Amino acid sequence: SNTFFTSTLSPNQTEMHRRLIHRVVAAAVLLFPPCAVVSSFQAPSSSLHTRRKRTMKVCMLLSPEQLKDDLVALAASTRRGFVASRKDRDRAKRIIHELSKLSPTEEPAAAYYTNNAQATSEDGPSLAGKWTLLYTDAPDITSLDSPVSIQKLGRIGQECSPPLIKNVIEWKRPDWASSFPFSGDDNSRILQKVVTEGSSSPADNPTVDLKLVGFEISGTNDNGSIGGDTSGPAAFFEQNPISLQGPLKGPFGKFDILYLDDDMRITKTYQGYYAVNIRGEEWF
Repeated sequence: SNTFFTSTLSPNQTEMHRRLIHRVVAAAVLLFPPCAVVSSFQAPSSSLHTRRKRTMKVCMLLSPEQLKDDLVALAASTRRGFVASRKDRDRAKRIIHELSKLSPTEEPAAAYYTNNAQATSEDGPSLAGKWTLLYTDAPDITSLDSPVSIQKLGRIGQECSPPLIKNVIEWKRPDWASSFPFSGDDNSRILQKVVTEGSSSPADNPTVDLKLVGFEISGTNDNGSIGGDTSGPAAFFEQNPISLQGPLKGPFGKFDILYLDDDMRITKTYQGYYAVNIRGEEWF
């Protein structure tokens, strides 16, 4: 306050100090105006919000094919989502969210309608067919690729043949077993299938309800049947396939079809996990 200066300084010194203080304050206001100081504290969150809005606008401007290309590239860089970071998963969700708005199929679950229910249109893409996993964030799938597994994880797919839906996992000989006798060769593989039965209705569309029906295990080779090669577990299961299906059926969850066209399908499980599948070369 002024009392401090008047009580300890001479009038001339007091006036000089007042002028000095005024100049310092004026300079501070010019260099760091109050709005600039406030903006400097708000800039990070404001900038982040702006970037997020800009990202969403960019996604909204992209065509389905461009969004699909982005999703394919993301799947490749994260090894089907197995090594995806939180940032990668968030980006995948944003792309999926935008694609779900552009799905060309009004009744994607129609192939699994029960009680003789019919789709309003018979034209358009169908869920039926063979699909190969492109990307997922489901931990029960991403945890399969373990370095200590006795088998090496290969491709993952799904065979939709109404009313059945078979989840297919390909197992190959691990690299560490290449020198072991009776371990098969690099082309031999085991196909493990979890067999479920799907059902839906026009009222439930696009949701498909699943019931567990059984399991299947078979052996094969990238070049076809293993034939005369009798060594290794793949050859054993090729000659002795296992199919276990009983009269009892148990609940096995359900999924929503978010996007479906002729070559890509995106689903979301009731637990909130995503799976992106594509039609391509049939390997099972």
